[in-house]
Amino acid sequence: MSSSVLKRFRHALEARLLPAAVYVKKDFYRRTGRRLDLTNPATFSEKIQYLKLYNRDANLTNLVDKIEVKNFIKNVVGEKYTIPSVAIFSGVDEINLETLPRQCVLKATHGSGWNFFIKSKDEVDLREIRKFFNKWLGKSYYMYSKEWAYNGVRPRIVCEELLLDECGNVPDDYKVFCFNGYPKYVQVDHDRFTFHKRAFFDVKWRKQPFTIGYPLSEKQIVAPICLDEMLKVSETISDIAPFVRVDFLVHEGRPFIGELTFYPGNGMEKFSPEKWDADLGACLDVSGITA
Repeated sequence: MSSSVLKRFRHALEARLLPAAVYVKKDFYRRTGRRLDLTNPATFSEKIQYLKLYNRDANLTNLVDKIEVKNFIKNVVGEKYTIPSVAIFSGVDEINLETLPRQCVLKATHGSGWNFFIKSKDEVDLREIRKFFNKWLGKSYYMYSKEWAYNGVRPRIVCEELLLDECGNVPDDYKVFCFNGYPKYVQVDHDRFTFHKRAFFDVKWRKQPFTIGYPLSEKQIVAPICLDEMLKVSETISDIAPFVRVDFLVHEGRPFIGELTFYPGNGMEKFSPEKWDADLGACLDVSGITA
């Protein structure tokens, strides 16, 4: 057995057998090279681990479910901010291309990033789609991430209209970081499927000198015309947890909420410069959550 296979096997075994806090500490050190302090968490990364383990608000499960979260958004800020569901499938055998729009995206409801984009259904193979989701429907996103909100989400597949920009590409998305009920930063990702870059802005759209996980974008990024609306909507939503990232797509000038994220990058993406991990950590108060 190769060393890489052995490492994956050991990692999988630890995920299944170790207590969640022990596993998270080991995984945090493995991925960041730093010891995790759960007694006095100070950095943003540490506080996200703390929230993963100890914020057991039962509402979080519905808020990460790609289907159920739409009811929450509809009730709190209005249906116009949701991306309508075209179809919902309980299993791969239910997927029927003939009933789907020509352009759409299929998403596993119980994880993050388990998406299949269809720009033309005439050019995709149904067997490939079913194979893709057969893999993900059998997996637990919680098992290896220990992101508590995903523990118990019902595995399904939701089909949504694929929102594209005028060039036929997936548009830039805008992710609003909300700390204890207030928006503070907006993350912008572009070229996600080629040379992924990332930038951060404050709520006045002043570019910040840090990035998380991906290289800092040097692109001139203009504030979306609906920025004030996105910030207002985010603030209305943000009292649901000490930290929430409200993820928007802007299509034809209108903001749509794609999902709510409580543990961005599993709380283990690298800050550059590193000092900003502590700076963002200082913005987040987790004292109301008891270990």
